Amino acid sequence: MSAAEVLIVGAGPVGLCLALALEQQGVRVRIIDKEPSFSGESKAVTIQPRTLELFQMLGVADRLMKDGVVNPVMNMHVGRKRVTVLRYDRLETAFAFYLHLHQGQTERVLVQALGERGITVERATALEGFEQDAAGVTARLARAGGEREEVRVPYLVGCDGGHSRVRAVLDLGFKGARYDDNWIMTDVRIPNMSLARDERHGFILDRFPFVVLNLGNDYYRLIAARPPGSPLAGQVPTLEEFRAIMTPLGLGHWKLEEPLWLTHYNPSQRLVSDYRVGRVFVAGDAAHVNTPIAAQGLNTGALDAVNLAWKLRLAVRGKASTALLDSYHAERHAAAVTMFAQNDRLTLLVFGANPLLRFIARKQLHLLNVPALNLKNVLGTSQLDLHYRRSPVVQTALDPPGTRASLAAFEWGRARPGDRAPHCMMLDAEKHTAMYEVLRATHHTLFILGGAKPDAARMKAVAEHAREQYGEWLIPHFVFHGQIPPGFDAGGAGAVWRDEDGKVHQSLGAKGAGCVLIRPDAYVAARFPLSATAGLDTYFKALLT
Repeated sequence: MSAAEVLIVGAGPVGLCLALALEQQGVRVRIIDKEPSFSGESKAVTIQPRTLELFQMLGVADRLMKDGVVNPVMNMHVGRKRVTVLRYDRLETAFAFYLHLHQGQTERVLVQALGERGITVERATALEGFEQDAAGVTARLARAGGEREEVRVPYLVGCDGGHSRVRAVLDLGFKGARYDDNWIMTDVRIPNMSLARDERHGFILDRFPFVVLNLGNDYYRLIAARPPGSPLAGQVPTLEEFRAIMTPLGLGHWKLEEPLWLTHYNPSQRLVSDYRVGRVFVAGDAAHVNTPIAAQGLNTGALDAVNLAWKLRLAVRGKASTALLDSYHAERHAAAVTMFAQNDRLTLLVFGANPLLRFIARKQLHLLNVPALNLKNVLGTSQLDLHYRRSPVVQTALDPPGTRASLAAFEWGRARPGDRAPHCMMLDAEKHTAMYEVLRATHHTLFILGGAKPDAARMKAVAEHAREQYGEWLIPHFVFHGQIPPGFDAGGAGAVWRDEDGKVHQSLGAKGAGCVLIRPDAYVAARFPLSATAGLDTYFKALLT
């Protein structure tokens, strides 16, 4: 019998991310994968800013940055003419760029981090089936040598890809369709690449795209798709096929050498009917597969993992309400629907069969030269504007009176319940520190804001109440606008920070004094005035049993 509290099926990036997040929170995990080793294929290569923020909280962002290639902008062309530049470098985040990194490298960083924590992926171990009851899940495992094992765990999570065994056993719907677009791709050495090497490049051609992504060491990912009716559909692409696409773009002189792989596929876009059935969950490609057009697959799966991890921590401790576990589906299913709609719009732009609609869509690219529209676009693709405002477990749903009361202390348009925690800098006695270095994936974070005229006694009273009632689940922080009051002593109730220029208060939407509670996945849970700590109680009473 296993001592694990969660069994993770599938050791791709999503399963590894979930294992790391759970281990960080003190949850005992086992992670299995039916394959004997890494696939060796590069697969997904783009890590979005929101994913990097969460990886920072998991302690692996710096390692990924060391191995990856930073690209702050993407040049968009129609034919040979550049019509706009997508400006990730203007995003308000510590990671204002695309990070390019082979999926295998991402997996190795996560495996190494798990190994340092005493967790090893059990490879060549497949899930044959499972049954669940009110107390747990009994899973049947089979190893390559024929050995079998029966495992009893409180919870099981399927991160086992588009052909998920977990999803099949649950008999979940997986609605969607396979697209006719025949994508081709290679990772190839280009020693004389003549475009800006630290930028992404996308070309929208007549009925398909051509994309160039820098992978480092003179290697580039080239992505294209064959036009409808191409006689090459279904065949492995050649470097000559890529050269034929590049030559009309003035890129035919590039040397294409030593390809790591050449592949083709017809993408699908499918979404599972339920992310949770009892004590079993699905995440990543087991829950959603999508076209590669916006580079969202791995990133959406990582957000699944971090969203689920803190809820499972409460569940294995016997503290999670049914509403909290159900919120995993409510939040992440809605996020996938939003992503799919974005992919559909991009597909119309690139592949649309109607010439007039295709022409209009291409003309709309010019609108992205308006800074506000450019920012709106990249906030979407970077997943920084993803929110859970309609979640059943944020203050807006749990405590409507408290939400209305919070408007006396907070602006409605900033850091609303369900929004991503903003990026801003705070100052302690020694140095400036980014908020995401303060947030913890293991706990809620309670920022107690002093405003222009801080009431230190009331701030301490809030912190003491929070620690006394919910100290196992949250960490308080005092934030003073300007100077810390002379003689202020937190008395061990929480860390103390200075908000030199008021940017922390402003980013959190505070008009003055107040409290902002941030979830372990770095989304705003609730806001309330210093005088209304009942808002904190209402939130946790809804989450905890």
